[in-house]
Amino acid sequence: MKTKYENIIFCDDVMNVLKNMPDKSVDMIYSDPDYNVGIKYNDKSYTRNFNEYIQWYVELAQESFRVLKDDGNMFFINYPKQNANLRVRYLDDVCHEVVDYVWVYNTNVGHSPKKFTRAHRSILHCRKTKNNKWFKKTVAEPYKNPKDKRILQNISNGSSGRMPYSWMYYDLVKNVSKDKTFHSCQIPLGLVEKLILASTLPNDLIFIHFGGSGNERIMAKQLGRKYVSAEIDEIYYNMILDRIRLDGDIPTKYKLPIRNKNHEKESNRFYRRPLFTQRGARRLHTIRIRGPFRSR
Repeated sequence: MKTKYENIIFCDDVMNVLKNMPDKSVDMIYSDPDYNVGIKYNDKSYTRNFNEYIQWYVELAQESFRVLKDDGNMFFINYPKQNANLRVRYLDDVCHEVVDYVWVYNTNVGHSPKKFTRAHRSILHCRKTKNNKWFKKTVAEPYKNPKDKRILQNISNGSSGRMPYSWMYYDLVKNVSKDKTFHSCQIPLGLVEKLILASTLPNDLIFIHFGGSGNERIMAKQLGRKYVSAEIDEIYYNMILDRIRLDGDIPTKYKLPIRNKNHEKESNRFYRRPLFTQRGARRLHTIRIRGPFRSR
């Protein structure tokens, strides 16, 4: 029986959606929030005091834990400092286990003469109980040493490969990629796919906290999973709806403006147009926005 929380994205604050959902109704939580480091979305920044951000992050995790089924899994993608605070202040106290994975990527920015360049993010995998769903066969990787006697024995016993390691390499979605929208940050689809396949079955319900570019909803749909999501920005919300109708294709008006041979930015009036007038933006903030933090 279909519920109002299946295969739908709300143009609303994620906390409003979460607080109206029933207990233990979701099989997987996928969360990639704003990292509170000054990234702008549609020329708007949502950066706040760090302690205020962590309070919001903990509240997000609390509501997510409530709606997660006992055999479900939660994933929080963020910078290490933010995730370390979330883990110590809440997750370690309520989850059966919290595992910290590392997503590694190449980067051309953030270099400093005084320290090593950060080129990774933290992924917290939260097991609500010891009986969480987990499907090795769907994500198994080839053995590194397939001629080893122990490996040969595993293969003869039906093993399809080794369990992936706790660190994962996926390139960032570059501005020149055909999959890049004008959204400021997109998570690589390969990483999203691995998390979904490892922790859910077809027809399971995934709560994708933040709509963003729509990539995660497209992947969930392609893998036969149900989804619910929230996106507070109306332009991103409409982009996601259009992409879902087009099976993931990105209409030209949503693509990142690129530079031509003369190094001039090609016009994209949709991208340049502000979402609201100043008066309209204040009205939306008063009516719909509960917290200051937006989606990826």
